[in-house]
Amino acid sequence: MTAVYITIDTEYSAGLAIRLGLHAREAVYARSIAGHTADGAVGIEHQMEVMDAHGIKGVFFVDPMPALVWGTKSIAEVVEPILARGHDVQLHLHPEWMEIAGDANPLNGRTGRNLHDFTEDEQVELLELAREYLMQAGAPAPTAFRAGNYGADDATLRALHRVGIRYDSSHVPGIAGSDCRIGLTSADREVVRREGTIEAPVGSIRSFRGQRHAQITALSHWEMAAALRFCVREGVAMFNIVSHSFELMSRDRRRANAIVRGRFARFCETVAATPGAHGATFTSRPPQIGDGTGAAGMPHSEIRSAARVAEQLASNALYGAS
Repeated sequence: MTAVYITIDTEYSAGLAIRLGLHAREAVYARSIAGHTADGAVGIEHQMEVMDAHGIKGVFFVDPMPALVWGTKSIAEVVEPILARGHDVQLHLHPEWMEIAGDANPLNGRTGRNLHDFTEDEQVELLELAREYLMQAGAPAPTAFRAGNYGADDATLRALHRVGIRYDSSHVPGIAGSDCRIGLTSADREVVRREGTIEAPVGSIRSFRGQRHAQITALSHWEMAAALRFCVREGVAMFNIVSHSFELMSRDRRRANAIVRGRFARFCETVAATPGAHGATFTSRPPQIGDGTGAAGMPHSEIRSAARVAEQLASNALYGAS
């Protein structure tokens, strides 16, 4: 069986909070988490409804750092509906929130965009604080982590080991210029133990110029469905896919992106309809050392890639570049 991890980075937008003002938490929630649009909500509740309809449990990597500004009740509003539906809550962390935290900045004014901007000891402090906020919001103790912007390094893996978080999923071999600084390469696409932490890379497929990461906005349904069939046929243990709480919205976060919304729904339907595939989480089926995490071994199809490029051009024209 191929375990399909639909992982959703679930986060208030720090940039939107700055633009709208720190008084506008509810508006930031509506446009970052709930996905409110004139076409209906397409945020986490919608994503869970789609997954629930097909018997899939998602992994929601929740960023609790906005608690520095708005308190843990703002995080509980995110965590509670996820737990109520039986999905998996794990830890995410965007350090950008420290730039607007004022006196609540835990590092006495130190700021940075990515975790790798901080020392190992500083990262331990941030991870411990974020975990505390997440648990105060009602979540179980997290066992898995993904860095905001994928911005982890080897010090992050050591820090995770020190605080007792077993799994990381920040290495993204399908993005050549990502913010990830973990000492792995694009050829490292299997689950490995590194610096005491089990690293589960984001999945990928072959594309025109090497690899393309498995993200709902980055691949077409045709590509994802072909990749899933390849994984099942070749006995690949897992297909690790990324999405975001706001990913089914237009770029300005005012409208539903009908193309991406449909892609997400069709892929969930495909997972449910594919013999040998099943939805999984870091709790229900933890990654194992040596597991493949995607379909990078699948031969490249120029036709599928070209069709995806055309679909992305249409999506960008209608809904803004993603």
